[in-house]
Amino acid sequence: MMTSPRDILPAAVPADATPLVSPLGTGVMLLVCFVLMGGVALYLAWPAETLPGPKALIDFQIFHIAGQLAWAGDLATAYDAQRFWAHTRALTGNPGHMFWPYPPHFNLFTALLALLPLWLSYLLFCGGSLLCYTLSLRRLAGVHFGMVLAMLFPAILLCLFIGQNALLIGALATWLASLALAGHTLAGVPLGLLTVKPQFLPGIGLYLLLRGQWRIMFTGALVAGLALAAATLLFGVRVWPDFFAVMGNVSDHLFDGRYQYFRMTSLFAALFVATKNPQLAMAAQIGLAVVLACGLLLASRRGWPPRQLLAAAIMSSTLMSPYGYDYDLPVLGAAIALLMPDLARQDRRNWLGLLLLAWLTCLTGMLIRLVLQPPLPAVQIVPLLVLCATLLVVARRQANRAERA
Repeated sequence: MMTSPRDILPAAVPADATPLVSPLGTGVMLLVCFVLMGGVALYLAWPAETLPGPKALIDFQIFHIAGQLAWAGDLATAYDAQRFWAHTRALTGNPGHMFWPYPPHFNLFTALLALLPLWLSYLLFCGGSLLCYTLSLRRLAGVHFGMVLAMLFPAILLCLFIGQNALLIGALATWLASLALAGHTLAGVPLGLLTVKPQFLPGIGLYLLLRGQWRIMFTGALVAGLALAAATLLFGVRVWPDFFAVMGNVSDHLFDGRYQYFRMTSLFAALFVATKNPQLAMAAQIGLAVVLACGLLLASRRGWPPRQLLAAAIMSSTLMSPYGYDYDLPVLGAAIALLMPDLARQDRRNWLGLLLLAWLTCLTGMLIRLVLQPPLPAVQIVPLLVLCATLLVVARRQANRAERA
């Protein structure tokens, strides 16, 4: 489908609009984020021998350790579950089991992180990710970007607390959305970089297909291809069978019930916990992905504005994969920012309900863990589905009202 210049531009938020969240409120949220990062960095730098037990093992430490292995020319250890667990335990004293399931070109990034001490690398990674995330939301949502941060604030704090990469992925998705709406071929750059976490690509890729944005897709394939070629050149061809082997381990563990499913945002997790039948749960997950893809096709045929269609595509991407956690939810910021010109038209009294629903979506897994005893249900997908549907319905309704007026 070809697009006209008028068709691809997002609805502008008036520059003189009153922010839904005041600059002071936005500043307080960012200050809390920086204080949290400072506390985590201090903990990572604190001598382990002065603590009564082993330090907690957070996700960022796994990034840093994988980067060190890349420099040592030993990525085979990172991609071998048993050897990686033993190596991590020897370095940290913590018996926690974490996989290294990232594609080879993500090691190019983690290798750079490993050049710095752990605490400083954490600050650079999380601080830089938060900065990029905030600036990209500001570009897409205008003066209302503070409301996007407010809606996803619990998930943002969780991401910073464990040093995950969802803010970086969310920044890439938001950057892609800004460029794709304007028809810029450079949107292929963040598209190609998003292949480091490919579960967020299906819905976005379908959107680009439906919009006929072939140059963006070609550029994305070129960027991804160059990154993969560089990784293969630096780490050797052997990195590929090692990577596929660990992906098999991840799949086995997913089907064997070894994850914190109560924190997962997928239909697979919900049904697997409820039925103990991984085949049924995976079939339902595939069925949901098909339904979401058909929904995007129907929305496109009905002439949804590109910003609403792209928001639905990003939401679909967060729902299509069987593997998604609560710390991945900041990626939804790109979708909320796309809808903000329409959402901002509603009565301000309605925002409290949306804010509470968004916080429930972010916190369901943690609340279940605090309130209930094992075995824990995995129902986080329920508020996530309700949130996504509510945001799209409200945005569509407000846009239609504005057109009639």
